[in-house]
Amino acid sequence: MSQDTRKMRLALAASAVGTLLEWYDLYLAIILAKVLSNQLFPGGESVYFLETLAIVGSSFFVRPLGSLFFGSLGDRKGRKRSFLLSLLLMGGATFLIGLLPTFEQIGWWAPFFLLALRLIQGFALSGEYSGAIIYVAENALEDKKGYYTGFIQATVPIGLLLCLSVVIGIQSLMEPADFQAWGWRIPFLTSAVLVVFSYLIRRKMEEPPELTQLKSSGGLSKAPVKESLGSFRNWRTILGIIFGGNAAQSTLMQTAQFVTLYFLQRTVRLEEHVSLIILATALLLGAPFFQWAGKWSDRYGRRKVIYAGLCLGAISIPGSFWIFYHYGNPNHLSTPHGIDGAILLLFIGLTWINTIASALVYGPMGIYVMEFFSGRTRYTSMGFTHNVGNGVLGGVTPLLTEFLKTHLLVHATLMPFVGLAYPLTLLLLALVLNPFLRSPYDQKLTIKGNPKM
Repeated sequence: MSQDTRKMRLALAASAVGTLLEWYDLYLAIILAKVLSNQLFPGGESVYFLETLAIVGSSFFVRPLGSLFFGSLGDRKGRKRSFLLSLLLMGGATFLIGLLPTFEQIGWWAPFFLLALRLIQGFALSGEYSGAIIYVAENALEDKKGYYTGFIQATVPIGLLLCLSVVIGIQSLMEPADFQAWGWRIPFLTSAVLVVFSYLIRRKMEEPPELTQLKSSGGLSKAPVKESLGSFRNWRTILGIIFGGNAAQSTLMQTAQFVTLYFLQRTVRLEEHVSLIILATALLLGAPFFQWAGKWSDRYGRRKVIYAGLCLGAISIPGSFWIFYHYGNPNHLSTPHGIDGAILLLFIGLTWINTIASALVYGPMGIYVMEFFSGRTRYTSMGFTHNVGNGVLGGVTPLLTEFLKTHLLVHATLMPFVGLAYPLTLLLLALVLNPFLRSPYDQKLTIKGNPKM
């Protein structure tokens, strides 16, 4: 094995393991929102579920601010320092969530402390993801950047799959009452093991060649935030990327995952373990497509792969939710119930199709956004763009879909589906705007006369 190959594998391992851990940490609170609501609020989850979602979703709102901090640090001081700091912040906050006192013990301080820790998690994640994509891309060959960054993109479904596996596994080993009382803490506490492992790997990281060259030539930016956000041209690029695909990518993933999960549990009224199995199986089958989509973007162009996913999602999301509702609970039962094997397989298949749609958009999205920005301010510019679109606009999807469903008065036939108005709006907006964006990589393929373009 050559020195370059070993270096690339270390870069990929250091980035992917840490990013996987941070997605695991972020998703745990979303998966366990019902339990947290029951433990940290009075009156049970049915009373304060929306408030719990708001707290859990608060991590997305702080991400643009965190991206400027970590992006500036990464552009000025190097990727490694930003990587290590974001990892320790995320891991520490997750561990402390597992130690939170309940509402019965400290009253309203319980949800307040959860809010504080979720803000820390969002702040940390804002520097993690963009840094991982940039670090891998800057170490990869030009024609394999989509291929290698696709592994980072695949950490999202794998992180969620790991969450679901841990939660399902722990639930199966104890009585439901015990899990509700204290077992929910175990997934948060055990993440500390992964933090230590990831930290030891990341200590071996070296700065990528492109950044090293910039540093030796004096080309590093002294004010990356000002350079990134101080010109109309940059803002036009940032807003074009956000509304031309980045926000739609996030809302598509959130809908294919968490909105689906809550819809099956709270509207279709499936038993909790059944809904978890549906989502986990679909993710297991769909996870490879996140990496494959990145690889396909090297050959066919980033925009073509992304646009195919947007089109598929705009069709599959409303169609699948209609089938969930009409075939999952045809008798309109108000209590949790199971479904027969044929319907279970159908629901897994529909969720899998939605997962593939999100994979086609998300797989190339990291490298797609990165290639719009120069090395001097890449960390800051990409981080801010991604965390506004993916974090704020897309991240609030579960909260807004639940809010619209419970507060917007529409015809009874549309009531179960009214929450989908938000993700479908972002998807349709991206379908209109995306053809006007021109990725630098897509332009290179066009210049080369690639027949597949």
